[in-house]
Amino acid sequence: MTADALQPDPRSAVEGTADAGEQKGETRPRGVAPHPAHAVPGWDEYFLGIAAAVAARAKCTRRRVGAVLVVDKRIIATGYNGAAPGEPDCLEGACPRGRLDYHVVPGLGDYDRPGTEGFCIAIHAEVNALLFSTRDTKGATAYVTDPPCPGCRKALAAGGIDRVVWPEGAHEGRGQMMDWSR
Repeated sequence: MTADALQPDPRSAVEGTADAGEQKGETRPRGVAPHPAHAVPGWDEYFLGIAAAVAARAKCTRRRVGAVLVVDKRIIATGYNGAAPGEPDCLEGACPRGRLDYHVVPGLGDYDRPGTEGFCIAIHAEVNALLFSTRDTKGATAYVTDPPCPGCRKALAAGGIDRVVWPEGAHEGRGQMMDWSR
């Protein structure tokens, strides 16, 4: 094979499509297409998308919530809402709250008192993520598909979580997480 055979044919090059790193004025060889333009999500959007995928595993008939704990842009835990492992869940009819609609029991209303109409058997996604974390959660960011309830905010703060992000907002730091006026 000659050296000329290794050179691109200038008649087949696409004008003005230099890849990153190519010098201005160079042409692209035949068969090498430019990368199509695509948007790369930011880190918050990326991890919120993963939290949404995790939420698909939730066993609640009223609300599916997913949580992802991240340290240094690496996932250390995921969690979704549902009954304790091995226990009957909402999909099996075990949750009193799961049999009621939002007209009878509103969202986030009285769900932690056994015997009440709105009692819920589920462990929240954020708490499941904390329970099943593979490492220390100090300094982590929690990505959650819904704003965390007061109990989860307390649990996340106790777990050393520095930041909580959900699609419509965030708690930036422990101070905001524990600010009950928010």
